[in-house]
Amino acid sequence: MKPHLSSQSYPFLHLKLPSESLRGFASLLQHGILFSLRHPIPLLTFLVSLPGFSADYIEKNVQTIFIDGVAADSLDRELAGGATVALSAAMPGLAGAIFRRQGVHGSLRSQPVQQFPHAQSGTGFLTLKLFNSIATDRIGDLLDQGILVSGKALANFARPRGHLFAPPVGILLDGQELAYPALLDEAEKLDVVLVRRER
Repeated sequence: MKPHLSSQSYPFLHLKLPSESLRGFASLLQHGILFSLRHPIPLLTFLVSLPGFSADYIEKNVQTIFIDGVAADSLDRELAGGATVALSAAMPGLAGAIFRRQGVHGSLRSQPVQQFPHAQSGTGFLTLKLFNSIATDRIGDLLDQGILVSGKALANFARPRGHLFAPPVGILLDGQELAYPALLDEAEKLDVVLVRRER
């Protein structure tokens, strides 16, 4: 069972992005991308279904995992709709040591991993947030496949980053070419939007 974008038709934001513009869009992934779940899914199964997330990449690069704000050590946790998963590479200092997956300082966490809520029906949207080098590594793969984001998240990302949307970047919403100010206006009106890159 793989998470999917759902057969529902969403507004479609088509970004014509040259490769050199990609890195600036990595922080969009911090705002959360959405996946429709019909059933609970194990964390590892979910992650390896994503482009570029091989088991080897996860083992070497994903050092910190939060599920609903609580640090997680196990990749066997079941995820249900409504959950939020955040992934990070190694974080610096004591905080990084405390929250690192299976780290020796895990006992310093204020909330034990066992207190996670259990998955219920599983249906709904799972939110995935990617940080630091993981976001930078995977932004191209994810945008090429297409990502589902809330209109609010898109607007919050885009509002202080007008330079990222300047020519030669092209913006088309449902086939209609938009200027950057119009994109901000439209994004605020959308519940969910599918964002995809064209090279």
